[in-house]
Order: sequence, then structure tokens, then C-alpha cells
Amino acid sequence: MAAGALIVREAGGVVTRYDGGEFRLDGRQILASNGRLHEEMKGILEEARKAAGA
Repeated sequence: MAAGALIVREAGGVVTRYDGGEFRLDGRQILASNGRLHEEMKGILEEARKAAGA
């Protein structure tokens, strides 16, 4: 996981938890994007979470 997060960041991308919080290696959530789509991806995940009743 750490290597993948590093590659994404070095390429200019963003790696966070689903809610935009800091990504942690001991966590269970990872959202990686090119950076330009990150906010939209967070919104889509939030909508899916609400639809699932979580």
C-alpha cells in the first residue's frame, strides 16, 4: 500500500481516506486519484455510503 501511495503522490496525484482525511497505512480506506477528480470522487463515495445506509 505504501509503495502505491508513494507512486500516486510522486506523479502528482492525491491519496486520502474516503472522507478526505489523511491516508494511514493502518487504515482501511484509500482513495487515490489524479488530483483533479479527487473532490468529485469523494462526493460519489459519500453518496454511495448514504445510499447503502452506512
